[in-house]
Amino acid sequence: MKVVETGYKLDLHIHSVYSKGKDGDKVDFNTHANIGILAEKLNEQGVQMCAITDHDIFSYDMYIALKKYEQQDSSSIVKVFPGVEFSVEFQGDEGSSVVHVIAIFNDHPEEQCQKISEALLDENENIAYDRCMAFSEEKFLAILRQINLDTILIAHQKNSLTSKQERKSDANTVGASKFHEFIYTDYFEAYEFKNKKNEVFNKNYLAKTGMEESVRFITGSDCHDWRVYPKETSEDNTEFIYTYVKCLPSFRGLVMAITDYRRIKTVNSFFNPSAIYLPYIEIAINGVETNIPLSRGLNVIIGDNSIGKSLLLHKLTGYSKKQSRQIKQNLVASYDRYLRNNGVAIQTSLTEDQILGFDMQGEVREKFEESKIKSDEFLRKFYPEPINPEPYRQVVQRELNKIFGYLEEKFILDEIEKSMGALQIVDLDGILAESLTFVGQPSRDNKTAQGLGEISSSVRTIVESVKTIEGNQWIEDFDVKTLQEVESVLEELAKKYDGKKAVVDGENAKISAFQSVMNDFKQRYSSNVSDSQKRLSSYNEELERTIARVVELTLRRRRNLKPNIELEKKDIDIQTNRVFEYEFNSRLCVLTVDNEYIKSLFERVFKKGTNISPVDMTMEQLADYLLRFDGSPTEALQRLKDNIKELLDDDFKEKYTITQRGTDKTQELSAGFNAKIYFDLLSYESDHYGIYLIDQPEDNISQKAIKEYLLNRFKVMGEKRQVIIVTHNPQFIVNLDVDNVIYIGKTNAGMVVQSGALEYTDTEYNVLDIISTHIDGGLDTLKRRWKRYEKNNRISDI
Repeated sequence: MKVVETGYKLDLHIHSVYSKGKDGDKVDFNTHANIGILAEKLNEQGVQMCAITDHDIFSYDMYIALKKYEQQDSSSIVKVFPGVEFSVEFQGDEGSSVVHVIAIFNDHPEEQCQKISEALLDENENIAYDRCMAFSEEKFLAILRQINLDTILIAHQKNSLTSKQERKSDANTVGASKFHEFIYTDYFEAYEFKNKKNEVFNKNYLAKTGMEESVRFITGSDCHDWRVYPKETSEDNTEFIYTYVKCLPSFRGLVMAITDYRRIKTVNSFFNPSAIYLPYIEIAINGVETNIPLSRGLNVIIGDNSIGKSLLLHKLTGYSKKQSRQIKQNLVASYDRYLRNNGVAIQTSLTEDQILGFDMQGEVREKFEESKIKSDEFLRKFYPEPINPEPYRQVVQRELNKIFGYLEEKFILDEIEKSMGALQIVDLDGILAESLTFVGQPSRDNKTAQGLGEISSSVRTIVESVKTIEGNQWIEDFDVKTLQEVESVLEELAKKYDGKKAVVDGENAKISAFQSVMNDFKQRYSSNVSDSQKRLSSYNEELERTIARVVELTLRRRRNLKPNIELEKKDIDIQTNRVFEYEFNSRLCVLTVDNEYIKSLFERVFKKGTNISPVDMTMEQLADYLLRFDGSPTEALQRLKDNIKELLDDDFKEKYTITQRGTDKTQELSAGFNAKIYFDLLSYESDHYGIYLIDQPEDNISQKAIKEYLLNRFKVMGEKRQVIIVTHNPQFIVNLDVDNVIYIGKTNAGMVVQSGALEYTDTEYNVLDIISTHIDGGLDTLKRRWKRYEKNNRISDI
């Protein structure tokens, strides 16, 4: 077995008859002759790893007797460890206190295990106490050095840490200072409790004090009568719960489990049994087929640079990504060529529905760019529906149209005034009319027709909007009827203005026909009159036109009043969807519309220092003040409209942000924090149990950030789903406490793949040695993890 497939049920606190010196007749039944009873009881309870830990003494024969029951069948004990329960006197805050300490020893080398008993006895074969029925701390440590086996130390803490009553032999009887020294120096790997109700109190205490990762708890039966196992004695009414550990059944595996609180549970829930997972990767190297077993949890791929680690992820996913960033085809060809040249065939592939996500190197950072934050397959489902900008934009556009309409009319009138010139008064005395003089003629009212048409068009636009609301599946039937009535009224209104426009269009058609006839008649008539008559007729017609223009100009200027912009302030809502401690926000780029906003629009399109209001500008001034405009003044108003439309398009564009609770929703978080959000969400994700693959998650993230939060997020992820990681960072291997390491290397004979849990070792390789050799900083990280167990620069002795 190379990877852990399930947790192992554990009991490291069982007494035999050799505890008689302290336990008296309570242990009389627990003899060599009755060891089969204990094995039977352990198998009934499904205990897989265990130890007999007698008070201050070790019986190698009893250890071997129980060990003979190892792995007899699928329901048998899997692993028996040698152990002792020491009575150790510590100097505490207010004097000395005896603490019971369970020591579990490495079961290799075997000959060293046989010598454990010797270190505990004096020359008279008595227990070598140097205190009253206890060892001093110095004597205890000296015994451990003499035994010279790697050791796991577990201190009694039968009462909860919050209990006001101290229990004899518990670790906290030494006082607060010494107890915290135990904790923060990792003196003990774990603390043992028994009563189920204490579990909740202990967990609450650790959470409140922030010591979750500093203190590990396990349970032990403390059984003194094998016949009533797992009870301590027949009178024991304690509700006992077993501890499960996630590790390979070996001493090294137990060390790895005891030094990481996430590997210890009172329920066997280390992996999600319903999650999609890949059991192995089928690969052939130079024609030799092999399967690389995968854990249901965290798998890392390591190896030298350019050895094919990223290639493996891409090949598993079939070079296909349903998310935003696709692999380039020339890279695909390069990968396939590399596999062929090295005689490697990867025969396993994942389907799209098996994959939660695949993040290529550097892709997490890219996801949070504005253009991708909403399009990413994983992130987009968290965002609320986008805000409809039209109601807010129309309010602004209506006020802008007042200004544009005013300027348009003003510029027309200015041009009319310029084009009029000065009428030369002619002395017409003595000139008699010889024939008809045509003075004035009716003109078409195009402006009225246009205005009436805009009314009916706008009403019909509203009608379509009403119909859209009627079709919404969430609207109530009563409200549908109300909207239908509104729709009917609006249709009648549109028809009314259609009718008015038709009348004006009819009149304009008649006028157009009349003008055509009259112009034709005047042209033919003028060819038959005298020059003096032509002069008289022309003068009279120009006079009438001038009078009409002056009247029209005066009336139109009176009607074209400067617009009064009074836009009541409207705050634009931000739609928010809260996901755990984060808020996914859908908003517009602009958050408020009012008079100041309209003023800002013009300020942004005019040159700096423009101190004249747009409504007071002439056409030439407008052309001069517009930014980056060098066209004709007649084109300036249209350019002004276009420039402001571009601003409106940008301001009323959808914008998406992710913020943490309590922060300003209008502000985006820093790029470094975006990775934390993303990995938090992945670890919370429970709707889809697909596999998550990522290439070098350490990119662009500080070592401090990796240690403080990122590793924890991946640990949570590993409990919910299978994760496959390519990494060069030792923190993502040792400190992450991964479930499986896959090493890809190259020798003179070709490619080589070695894999297994951190604690895995066989005759060919040792996973911890592979990490210390091939990962920069791997050895130092391992030393910090293994603490005092590391005796030299290699891990292979453990």
